[in-house]
Amino acid sequence: MFNFSGPSSCPLHRCRALLNAPICCVIVAVMLLLPADSTLIAQEAPTPNASAEPAEVESSNSGEDATASSTTNAASPADAADNEAPARNYVPAIKLLPNNVAGLIRVPDVPAFCEAFKTTNAGRMLDDPAMQPFIESQRERAKNYLESLDNRIGVRLEDIYAIGSGETVLAWLPFPNDGRRPFALVAIADVRDRKKEAADAYDKIDKDLTAGGWTRNEIQHQGQTVRLYKTKPKPGQLKVEQIAIALSDVRIIASDRDTVVTDLLDAVAGKPKGPSISEYADFRTVLSRSAKEIRGPAKSDGGVIAMEWFAKPFEMGRIVRESLDVDRGNQVDVLKLLEGQGFDAIKAAGGIVVMAGKKYDVLHKGYVLAPPTTQEPSKYEKAARMLQFVNEPLREIPTWVGENIASLNRLNVRIEEAFWASESLINEALNEDMFRDIINGIRDDEDGPQIDIENELLPNLDDRVLLLTDNTTPADITSERMLVAIRVKDGPAIAKIIRRVMEAEPDASRMKGPDGVDIWRVQRGESEDDFGADLFDDFADEEADENNPPPLLDHWAIALVNQGKGSDSAYLIFSSHPELLVETTERIINGTPGGLGSVAEVQQVLAAMKEVGGDEFNYDHVARMKLTLRAKYELLRQNKLKDSDSIIASLTRRLFEDEEGGPPDPLDAKKLPPLSQVEKYFPVGGSSFTTESDGWSMTAFFLK
Repeated sequence: MFNFSGPSSCPLHRCRALLNAPICCVIVAVMLLLPADSTLIAQEAPTPNASAEPAEVESSNSGEDATASSTTNAASPADAADNEAPARNYVPAIKLLPNNVAGLIRVPDVPAFCEAFKTTNAGRMLDDPAMQPFIESQRERAKNYLESLDNRIGVRLEDIYAIGSGETVLAWLPFPNDGRRPFALVAIADVRDRKKEAADAYDKIDKDLTAGGWTRNEIQHQGQTVRLYKTKPKPGQLKVEQIAIALSDVRIIASDRDTVVTDLLDAVAGKPKGPSISEYADFRTVLSRSAKEIRGPAKSDGGVIAMEWFAKPFEMGRIVRESLDVDRGNQVDVLKLLEGQGFDAIKAAGGIVVMAGKKYDVLHKGYVLAPPTTQEPSKYEKAARMLQFVNEPLREIPTWVGENIASLNRLNVRIEEAFWASESLINEALNEDMFRDIINGIRDDEDGPQIDIENELLPNLDDRVLLLTDNTTPADITSERMLVAIRVKDGPAIAKIIRRVMEAEPDASRMKGPDGVDIWRVQRGESEDDFGADLFDDFADEEADENNPPPLLDHWAIALVNQGKGSDSAYLIFSSHPELLVETTERIINGTPGGLGSVAEVQQVLAAMKEVGGDEFNYDHVARMKLTLRAKYELLRQNKLKDSDSIIASLTRRLFEDEEGGPPDPLDAKKLPPLSQVEKYFPVGGSSFTTESDGWSMTAFFLK
């Protein structure tokens, strides 16, 4: 609606202009969405310099240590009542928000966040002169796109930048009994040091809303004026019928539901409707553990504690689904299905982000809380028993992983247990006990390869899975490649299974590869005699055949590669591109030295992972953003990204094509600079998960 400091003054504004540019804002999105909790750290382990902690913790700007607000007792009525006397007794938003909050993001100090962001790779990229033509071309588009989104609460990102002098919190609250408006969004911003700017913004918002056709009424609540705006939604806009905004000398509160604002004013006055989110046990557990884990790295590396986040996964999932307004018709309610299958054991998730440190551009520590629901070793019930992730010390990267690989993912999962745990999930999804019948049918079908999944296949698969991605140049729609490798216990047994399956697959053929290795290539054709299709059709809805989407991949390859000079085991390998499988097979057989693990920047990532992630992991991930993004970036510039034959692109087309089947509206991406001018801002990074007694700890980072 307005911008006090000019269009280029705030990183948040620049981020906003790129919200429709998926490649250019990848790093920005990670920074803004990865969780963070500044306040918890600052209380228990102050960092050695002022820049390493949020300004609100020790400065007069904030008055109260927000860390204490996250972990200690809730505000007393006296404290809350004095809150509007602006300085010392400021009550953080998490003490005002109710404990039924589905999710929240908190920036402890907006000015400090914006200044720190400018020094990150993403911030410097947005400031690069080479990016300005594209950014300028996107501004009006982004403004139009976000018009209805921003109007959900009346306050925009640039508004927050202009008036926010301390914390800002964005929270989502569920209203499951309101079919038309099943959730509410609220923003709370500290404006104590920018009262004049806040007052000007308050009036400007009013003018913009009334000019846009909103009608205003005012009510008095707890001695404060609340402006209520109403309108009739226009075609294509979000279902927003109401905006409520209250401004005091301390904070601005804006929501798309008036009762949310009035309830918060009750809490400010010391008369809350119930406990606050700061008293919610899961909230305290998740953020306290995240703070404990990030305290050491934050102290040694410096930086600004940028963000806190918290979510109740299923409640937040329902809100996301409603906000996307996707009509799934009679399809399975996935969230309800997962809840009923034991995944509701996952109670909460949250974490902390530190930004602009000496070594880490962005560092995130978080926790997923999932207390066991049974005394069994599996810890969980029904299909949730598939959550069997095994910790192991961080291993060296096998030399057969080539040095040009863009990303590496390694997962330790009990495959056999996970497979059988899925039985109840599939049966419920199909509304029929078909799982065992299908498995037995695959074994006994005289016209098929007769694979005994229970006794031949699963017992011979190990628990280690690797997923690699790379891309070829020059970039085209076939550039992005993927390879999955599963370590196996009995190579010859798996090789026999592959051969029987492929011999029954009319689109499969042997391709030339290294001696002693059968590499099978599948190129989808017109054949109706398709074993793979027949197999998976057993799980499909017969009435929906005409609407079945095309396969995710038109071509792929598979092979069993026995232990060679360059590997520690036999591997079952699948690749989206046969050429990548051949390259990998040759490295295994020949024992080609070097590989990804010998690359200096990858060694830095692995060392950092050990430094901040701990000693053992069930999952680790290495990302080289220059390589990961190069093909996507060039395809975006050519307006061909949507046509890529990668699995991700195929899934995106399925999810986001409009009802007529057309692709999303293309960007004016030709104004992006050549990759060579901005790739210096694409860092290396890593992430990891570790299984704990009641959930999983998580770490993610980008290096400088």
